[in-house]
Amino acid sequence: MRELMKEKGVLDSFLKNPKVDPARKYHFNNYNVANVPIANYLDTYYFGEISIGTPPQNFLVLFDTGSSNLWVPSTYCQTQACSNHARFNPNQSSTFSNIGTTYTLPYGFGDVEVVLGYDTVTVSEICT
Repeated sequence: MRELMKEKGVLDSFLKNPKVDPARKYHFNNYNVANVPIANYLDTYYFGEISIGTPPQNFLVLFDTGSSNLWVPSTYCQTQACSNHARFNPNQSSTFSNIGTTYTLPYGFGDVEVVLGYDTVTVSEICT
């Protein structure tokens, strides 16, 4: 289907303006659970907007269902990998709490050093 849509010149427009929400089956408004707007990219990943801090700083994130952690780049990151992404600035959040711990995460492409802290996170209308 994707190849046919690409040949007809309509795939890009379809991807930018989806008419169907593939996550619709997970919206439980009848049970007073908030809608979480999720975008689907060719059934390979799902992404949406969250905000962190007070006042809110917005981030477009991948919803990784295989992980219980949420990682966003911060202003501490000075590598090229962070240069074209929104970065969380803990100094601009009145609710950020630095717990004074750093941690190194080993990944296949190299290690990532993280600074751990707590702050307000909002996904749709859900705030924790």
